Amino acid sequence: MIKFRQFLLAAVTFATACTCTSKPDPGPSGPEDDTVPVTAVNVTRTGLELKAGEGFRLGARISPKNATNPQVTWSSDNEAVATVGRDDGQVKAIAEGKAVITVTTVDGGFTDTCPVTVKGGDTPPPPDPTDPGTPAAFGAVPTSGQLAWQRQELLMFYHYGQATFSGWDGENPTCNGKTWSENLLLQNYKPGTIDADQWVKTARDNGFGEVIITAKHHDGFCLWDNPESTTDVANAGCSNHTDVVKALRDACDKYGVNLGIYLSPWDRMIEVSEKSTAEYERMYKSALKDLMTRYAPVVEMWFDGNHAGNFDWPAVNQVVFDVNPECVIFSNGGPGCRWVGNEAGVAGETDWATLDIQGRGLSPSNLSGNYEAYLGSGDKGAASWCPAESDFSIQQIGDHNGWFYGANDSRKTARELMDLYYKSVGRNSVFLMNVPPSDKGVIDAREVKVIQEFTKMREAVFAANLADGATATATSVRGDNPDKYGPARMLDGNYDTYFATDDAVKAVDIEFELAGGKTFNRVMLQEYIPLGQRVESFDILVRVNGTWKSWGDGTKSTIGHKRIVLGNRVTADAVRISVKSSLACPVLNGFGLYNDTVSGL
Repeated sequence: MIKFRQFLLAAVTFATACTCTSKPDPGPSGPEDDTVPVTAVNVTRTGLELKAGEGFRLGARISPKNATNPQVTWSSDNEAVATVGRDDGQVKAIAEGKAVITVTTVDGGFTDTCPVTVKGGDTPPPPDPTDPGTPAAFGAVPTSGQLAWQRQELLMFYHYGQATFSGWDGENPTCNGKTWSENLLLQNYKPGTIDADQWVKTARDNGFGEVIITAKHHDGFCLWDNPESTTDVANAGCSNHTDVVKALRDACDKYGVNLGIYLSPWDRMIEVSEKSTAEYERMYKSALKDLMTRYAPVVEMWFDGNHAGNFDWPAVNQVVFDVNPECVIFSNGGPGCRWVGNEAGVAGETDWATLDIQGRGLSPSNLSGNYEAYLGSGDKGAASWCPAESDFSIQQIGDHNGWFYGANDSRKTARELMDLYYKSVGRNSVFLMNVPPSDKGVIDAREVKVIQEFTKMREAVFAANLADGATATATSVRGDNPDKYGPARMLDGNYDTYFATDDAVKAVDIEFELAGGKTFNRVMLQEYIPLGQRVESFDILVRVNGTWKSWGDGTKSTIGHKRIVLGNRVTADAVRISVKSSLACPVLNGFGLYNDTVSGL
């Protein structure tokens, strides 16, 4: 499968129509929208009394209960007395007085209010005059959805459908020499059992926090009852009517794994119909909305750029955001996360999580210039937070990925997976591995074995942080307050505590005096990305027999969510991280030393 190349489709018109219509086609004359409008909103409390410093989360009841868009926003008429979270209704009492909290529906602008009375609470201690306060966010920052997505680190892809059985996924002009048709796809798809529990348990047991399913690939065959297509598992001509997306949703709920969905914009069944691009865009958005609502929560939507139609992509994205504002949308240029520019699973040595989406004109339909370079490295200081996702398949056909199952395809080894882990997660990206379920409806034992070996290898390397117990010092600490911002925060295991310097300080040395000599060949660093990505160059030095020397092949560039530097094995009693340049004051929340004796890398 060759993804993400630039194909601009001005219109899609073809001569041959689909022939099997066991499920009624709503057609272009059918209703285009089943929207249920909001008619009223009520705050769940008629009044609220709090002490200064206390908090309370208000709720809102939408009428009718089945309204299509129940989203609301909150506001306070007196934030000196009480503030409220715009999206979550969380009230915080600030000072004695009165305020009115208002809820407003996005659909229709209906409102209701809740008066709040704040009484004096305990007097807060005066601020520390030497504490400049927490660093302000710098530049673009991740949404809560993007942050949770990146912290998963390991994602699993399932390419499954009629191509699992036919070997043809829509890339070719014909399917085994036969013209693409609905009947052909329905006849090709012939699973016996589908064990979605086994798919998801394999992911969960090996540390993968999210799985993504190809609800529809390029061939147009749909793994759920698509209201806009008859080429799906609900068709009477299909031998197995299992709703695969539903089975996966249920398994994800059972095993505590997040669900992502892939919906190919390229569709062979549209090509063999007489649908216009405008009509197909309507159908695509309808199918997208159905997936987002029926199988919620969906944490990631995957828009493949291969032959992607020239849709109004902001409008397509909005269909997703209307249902789930925190969903991470993948495409050539996000907006939630970006393709890394290759299908080898490798991010750039320099990898900014920011990207100039607008300036480069990026969308699933468009890739400009030398995209492999800028998608791999991102754009320093750009306006959009759009980190890279590094995709590849565990199966190989020669030197290409085997996206759908092939019994005779070669398999990557655990060592190769570990190498890709270092080159994706270890470079501020996310590791997305395709593990195609077999024609028996399970993940093949050969894949399971390799994945388990990879897990054991990864766990052996990162089981113990050799920097634990180190004494940490720095040439500059924010507000001269080491208890709050000192480098020891990089070792406390708390994601939300961090080392920081004063705002004007953009270069700093951080030294870790180890508890005796430690032998290692991996150094891990993390930036606190909720405040943005800042560091643009750093060095690592080690102290051996009283002498400091450079380690890890010289100056490095970015850090981001996680950077794992590989180097020669060394025994040292101290390590120095020398931040040479940063776009704003460095904010670092993780440091680790590890000894990889198992991968051979």
